Amino acid sequence: MSGRSGWRVTKLSTSHPLTHVPLPVGTLGQSPLPHPEPQLIPMLIFVSLSSLQEIITSILLSGRIGPNIQLAECYGLRLKHMKSDEIHWLHPQMTVGEVQDKYECLHVEAEWRYDLQIRYLPEDFMESLKEDRTTLLYFYQQLRNDYMQRYASKVSEGMALQLGCLELRRFFKDMPHNALDKKSNFELLEKEVGLDLFFPKQMQENLKPKQFRKMIQQTFQQYASLREEECVMKFFNTLAGFANIDQETYRCELVQGWNITVDLVIGPKGIRQLTSQDAKPTCLAEFKQIRSIRCLPLEEGQAVLQLGIEGAPQSLSIKTSSLAEAENMADLIDGYCRLQGEHKGSLIIHPKKDGEKRNTAPRFLALPDEASRPRAGRPPVVPESDIYAEIPDETLRRPGGPQYGIAREDVVLNRILGEGFFGEVYEGVYTNHVSPRLFPTLCPPVWG
Repeated sequence: MSGRSGWRVTKLSTSHPLTHVPLPVGTLGQSPLPHPEPQLIPMLIFVSLSSLQEIITSILLSGRIGPNIQLAECYGLRLKHMKSDEIHWLHPQMTVGEVQDKYECLHVEAEWRYDLQIRYLPEDFMESLKEDRTTLLYFYQQLRNDYMQRYASKVSEGMALQLGCLELRRFFKDMPHNALDKKSNFELLEKEVGLDLFFPKQMQENLKPKQFRKMIQQTFQQYASLREEECVMKFFNTLAGFANIDQETYRCELVQGWNITVDLVIGPKGIRQLTSQDAKPTCLAEFKQIRSIRCLPLEEGQAVLQLGIEGAPQSLSIKTSSLAEAENMADLIDGYCRLQGEHKGSLIIHPKKDGEKRNTAPRFLALPDEASRPRAGRPPVVPESDIYAEIPDETLRRPGGPQYGIAREDVVLNRILGEGFFGEVYEGVYTNHVSPRLFPTLCPPVWG
């Protein structure tokens, strides 16, 4: 991400906690340097109760990154620790105070930076961006920065030449098409601007200066007649041949009774799984199908991301290496649900903050039987699980209605098989008192 979209957050006061967010100076595509340092003035000031959505909205309305932004819902805030490169995507409903309380304690040296990023893209983002020039150029700068930092040393020599010359044409949009043919102009480019801004260092070191100059001149001629927007679109299409510019990939495990390691691909086309590089992605869910998002911490720092899918008998459970990774995925999916789905609010269900943990063996849902039905002076048995509370069963409330379920004392747990919709899945034995026969069964416990 370009330095022009990074702001350091500092607490100014303890009695009245404030946060100042320095805004970048200059308009994208007009600054003489592609990566200027963030400026301290002007700045936006927020109290601890300010939501991150308010910060994003204030930045976009300020005009500092450009005018007439139409795709405001595509922007998000990323928190990056400068020394460790640790990244947290911040949900827009979080407040400044919540971000500080949650992340400042993670490192002794709390050098964090906010990055305003375009993270959620429309399905036809190439066409949509043409209607929003500011967002188009901002996304371009974001991708170019990622390319120079992550991919420039890995792409082929030909692709590096193409991408570098496209930026040269866009950057010097008023330069005559044959300007680089003159030796004096090329030397001026090398001294005043530098080729490092456009081409990877490794490429410059591997080629002789005269040979490298000739290759640039020849490649530049292919794009000499392109306008700025055409250079940007050509850059997108060229880079897309090497990297996924419109989606994020996470290495994780699908929990389906057994764990399957996959690459989970999340982008405008939905949530898809990739089992191998040569295989075609398999669609797991579209964003309009998602009804709930939940992150659950596990032992040893791992976590499970649970997605409630419309029409599915159980949730889609995704095991991640850390809770932070699960939360980053949850924010990405929630953002796409706001962008493409019917619900504009958040679908994330946050756990209770009572700090209670389950220290006993899992209990099963014992529906009322002859021994547990309400009697005079005795309160009715009510399941404590939050999950069951969300799915009321009217048959349990109607006197004389059919009763479905088994008594807890009739079930003996044997071994754990894995994880399911309600938690761990056990193999157990159920004893039917009407018939002495024993029935092996798979038993999902109820969390208490």
